[in-house]
Amino acid sequence: MQITISGRHLEITDDIRTYVEKRAKKVESIFNRVVDLQVVIELEKTRYLTEITLATRKATFHAQGETHDVFTSLDKVMDKIENQIRRHKERIRDWRHRSSQRDVAAQLVEGEGRAAAETTLIPSALPSLVRVPEKFAPKPMTVEEAAMQLRTAGDSFLLFLNATTNQINLVYEEDNGEYGWVEPQFV
Repeated sequence: MQITISGRHLEITDDIRTYVEKRAKKVESIFNRVVDLQVVIELEKTRYLTEITLATRKATFHAQGETHDVFTSLDKVMDKIENQIRRHKERIRDWRHRSSQRDVAAQLVEGEGRAAAETTLIPSALPSLVRVPEKFAPKPMTVEEAAMQLRTAGDSFLLFLNATTNQINLVYEEDNGEYGWVEPQFV
């Protein structure tokens, strides 16, 4: 990592340089892909304006702050940079671990089939299954299309992939002949 420290209307002392290098090592331990760190400290009357730009191969982080003490100003800005890095790492982790909606739907259908098979093997007070669950690849459609398909099929419910929200939904026929719609809300 290359560290560049510059001062405007201020001489960069060895104490400031070692403090910045110490905090830079902490940042590098959090996010080891740091390529360049630029620190600019400006003295304006009695205020220290600190600006830090941290560059990696794929992202750049920038923060600035001001206080009446140079070390407090550096701490404040380095804390902002560390928070930005942590949020960036969380976004990357969430993005990598997010399954596609179709994979989730397939797992849901497969899990229901497995649960149904398990309930048929274990004799208990639960009602027995009359037939084996059907496997299907949910086709994206709107709620209106699903209601029309339910009406033509003559079934009591239809599980489908909502084309607008890209989630599994359920359309069912009520006793009075009207249709209901269930859309799960994942929290």
